[in-house]
Amino acid sequence: MAGFWHMGSALRGAATLVVIGCVLVAGVATAVMGQQNGPAGSEVKPETKWIDAWGASFLPTTVNGEVQSRRVFEGQTVRFFVYPTLGGENVRVRFTNQYSKEPLVIGAAHVALRAAGAGGGRGSGILPETDKALTFEGKESVTIVAGEEKWSDAADLAVKQHEDVAVSVYLPERTLPTGFHPTGLKTFYVSGAGNFVAAPEIQVAGFQSTMEMLYFVDDLQVMAPAKTRVVVTLGDSITDGAASAVNANGAWPQVLSRRLAKFQDGTPVAVINMGIGSNRFISSDAAGVPGIKRLEHDVLARPNVTHVIVLEGINDISYEHVKPEVLIGGYKELIAKAHEKGIKVFGATLLPIQNSRKDTPENEATREAVNKWMRESGAFDAVLDFEKVVQDPENPLRIRRNLTGDFVHPNTEGYRLIGEAIDLKLFE
Repeated sequence: MAGFWHMGSALRGAATLVVIGCVLVAGVATAVMGQQNGPAGSEVKPETKWIDAWGASFLPTTVNGEVQSRRVFEGQTVRFFVYPTLGGENVRVRFTNQYSKEPLVIGAAHVALRAAGAGGGRGSGILPETDKALTFEGKESVTIVAGEEKWSDAADLAVKQHEDVAVSVYLPERTLPTGFHPTGLKTFYVSGAGNFVAAPEIQVAGFQSTMEMLYFVDDLQVMAPAKTRVVVTLGDSITDGAASAVNANGAWPQVLSRRLAKFQDGTPVAVINMGIGSNRFISSDAAGVPGIKRLEHDVLARPNVTHVIVLEGINDISYEHVKPEVLIGGYKELIAKAHEKGIKVFGATLLPIQNSRKDTPENEATREAVNKWMRESGAFDAVLDFEKVVQDPENPLRIRRNLTGDFVHPNTEGYRLIGEAIDLKLFE
């Protein structure tokens, strides 16, 4: 098993820590992540508070100069499924209109637990007895102005850790989203004409009745014990889980969450995945706001964050050809800001790139220089050596052939190995 470096001391551990940074989308106009005042219909007990159970990083639909989504909704219902990494007595959902120049009209929205159904619960079904209407300051519909976000009121629904929750949204007007999360890694369902937010099954009819891109919904909170801890993963497509199986909940942060569901004393733990495909850490906003600029909104403003895991920078190297000192300066800035908030920072080494489209002598030299600095500088509270987890023992400059399809992204098995290699003692 590959080794990890605990940079807070001079000791080198024997267990491998794997962490891929999860990128968080910034630029949100309404910073409500830390809001603890209960919405309408909720009662915040002294020993509980609103804590993130799931989240997604949004970016404009124009990525790397190309429009990646032209999906239009009109008079239809969309049912999304999210995978909460924390359970709680009540739930509320945040709806986003980021990166839009037009208001978003939501005619109705419901939340429910997913039905088991056929195919491992991959259908559109919900458990009808759990279905709850979401309201907004007591109203069933809401208009969200361009660039802003809106929390629903609390819904009396007990959310279970690691069990899918359905969020159904009726869009009565023509809606062309210009912000999205492209790698949903779940099958979402789009109805024909009509409001089916409470329907046990979504009526899918016609062309493109399912999709995997996520729109409109970017956060879910539950009322959880006030002592709950939150780990945020900040990164790019590798943290996002690109190339893992759809509907498998197989991204490495999800693997970590299932292993780190709670501490020995019973303290709950949530793992929030803020990865974005193609996202840069510091050099460009061609695929969403860079990670260093999203830090405040997507990590520091969340309640109860104790750790952030960062694996990001390979896109800065391959797309923007940055020098090692540029990335290193960004890591130092992130570490300083997180430490000011009492948050520990774990840095993850950049994965091998040989045989991939990113493979050039210059890119490889920069990647190796960055990884060397991570291991030797002592700047991070711990270094998670993901590179060593997936590298080919016969050729350490590339990912093992059975763990990747493109020699950039691990597959489901590769992500499993990464998530299982992380030493959970680091979080105690």
